[in-house]
Amino acid sequence: MKLIIKVFFFILLFTMSKVSAYDVNSTLVEGNVTVYQNLLKSIKEDKNGTSEKELEVSLLHMLIADANKRLKSTNIDVSTPTNSDTYKMLFNQYLNDLIHLSKIQKLLSQNKNKISTIENEIQKLDKNSTKALSFELQDALYHKNILLYQKQNDMYQKQIKKIEKTFINTLNYIQIHIITVKSEISKNKVEEEKIINKMNSLEIDKEQAELIENTKKISILDRAIEKLKAEEQILVQNMVTSQFLLFSAALQKKDQLAFSLGKQLLNDLEGLNNISSDNRDRVSLLLHAMENKYLGALQTFTGSGKEEIKTLWYQIWDFISTPIFTINQTPISIFKLIMTLFIFIMGFIFGALYKRKIKNMTLNRRSFTTSTRTLLANLGYYFIIVIAFFISLNVLGIKFSSLAVIAGALSVGIGFGLQNIVSNFVSGLILMIERSIKIGDYIQIDDDLRGYVSDIRMRSTTVVTNENIDVIIPNQKLIENNVINWTMSDSIRRFSIPFGVAYGTDVHKVIDLVTQAVLQSEFREDIVESKQHATSVIMTEMGDSSVNFELFVWVKGDDLHKPKRTASTFLILIYDTLNKNNIEIPFPQQDLHIRSIEDTFVIKQIDGKNEV
Repeated sequence: MKLIIKVFFFILLFTMSKVSAYDVNSTLVEGNVTVYQNLLKSIKEDKNGTSEKELEVSLLHMLIADANKRLKSTNIDVSTPTNSDTYKMLFNQYLNDLIHLSKIQKLLSQNKNKISTIENEIQKLDKNSTKALSFELQDALYHKNILLYQKQNDMYQKQIKKIEKTFINTLNYIQIHIITVKSEISKNKVEEEKIINKMNSLEIDKEQAELIENTKKISILDRAIEKLKAEEQILVQNMVTSQFLLFSAALQKKDQLAFSLGKQLLNDLEGLNNISSDNRDRVSLLLHAMENKYLGALQTFTGSGKEEIKTLWYQIWDFISTPIFTINQTPISIFKLIMTLFIFIMGFIFGALYKRKIKNMTLNRRSFTTSTRTLLANLGYYFIIVIAFFISLNVLGIKFSSLAVIAGALSVGIGFGLQNIVSNFVSGLILMIERSIKIGDYIQIDDDLRGYVSDIRMRSTTVVTNENIDVIIPNQKLIENNVINWTMSDSIRRFSIPFGVAYGTDVHKVIDLVTQAVLQSEFREDIVESKQHATSVIMTEMGDSSVNFELFVWVKGDDLHKPKRTASTFLILIYDTLNKNNIEIPFPQQDLHIRSIEDTFVIKQIDGKNEV
């Protein structure tokens, strides 16, 4: 019950507040000159008028003048052009109409917003408020303005359509002097540049006046700048008109140049600040309709497509060429980054192609060894990469003098963690130039690592073992540690094969048999025999179990790179030779001599009984 009573009182208060609120007087909004004159007379005769009387009188005078203005508004006649001058004048009129139309549309929008605001204020007023009549008169004035502007809007819309139709239908009858038009464009550009320079100069003077707070001079300069801006707008309008004449002349000749001229016209039209974007679109539609009329739909479609592609390309170019950040006061754009990356990638590609070309060119030439070929390929490859790097920096806009900062930062980095990389890099250069280790050399790093050198790069060297395993060795290790190069100066190496025979064997016979067996074996083609490299067998020692010998044999060719297999071959040969000639090959043995046994019990278990 209490809830129902509360709701009832709430509704009652809301209704009373609505009743006491002030409503908009529709009589004043819909009134004519007579209504406003009678109201003006009554206000002037009222001696007990409110404080708003002066404002009310002014608003009524404006309403009366506005009503008379609407009665006198008439259309402007559109004349058909007969020559180039009247054609030009008609386009100027077209631009002026667009300027007026843009202004009217702006005023329409402003007055609608004002009506919305003032009617909200009227709703808030009390019926006894002294401001009520002045607000109503002001609201009526805004409504009258909208009626006037709407009428003017319709008039200009109709007139602009007539002009557009005239342009489309009368172009063939107009003779346009292209040389004269181009001359006018050049003059306008010169004048526009002069005006811009004057405005810049006045802007500087204005900034100086603002610093010293010279308000009088600032006011004078503002007026001068505004005057120059108005002159600039006139020049821009003349430029647009001249571009339209060139565009029309191209259409008469059915020249594809009309599309680019039309695009230039629209770009120049952007400089007319008094034309709205919607009305600029109207000019674009006019140009498109004229292109359809005189060039045909197909050519218009293809030509417009090309211009759109050009426009898109220019937009993309503006985007990628705009600086996104700076390095040492050097602006860096997306385009520069793309070009830098492209040049760097092309450097790697050309470097790889160079390596392949060098290897293919020298593959069948005896004067170029594998090592020389790889050295030329690698040095050329790194040289191309360095050149590409410096070209990239130049394209990026970074001066070489600026690299001092980078070098300083790099030196700090080397001191903290890059010294090994730099050391390997320098070691790689040393190996390539010094050639103490070459491609194809058979080297031994330690007892477990030996193999062919297959590649020498800036940071590391690749060694392929006999098990066909690629081992990557840092260049610094090859420079600082001992490395055995089996094939550095030549491809001959002496193998030492140890063996032994039993005591009592004729040592001279052993030497002769083994020596002859080696020289007459099927491996004699891989054995080097000369004064400096003679095969020999020597007795090395009289060991515990055998008389020991050692075979010295010089080997060349592929067997040199397989030491274990080569040693096995000669051991088998020696074994077969000794065995064939009944020469004993001893094995380790020891004799145990027992002189006496004292106080020793030998216990034997026989049939479960112990005997002592």
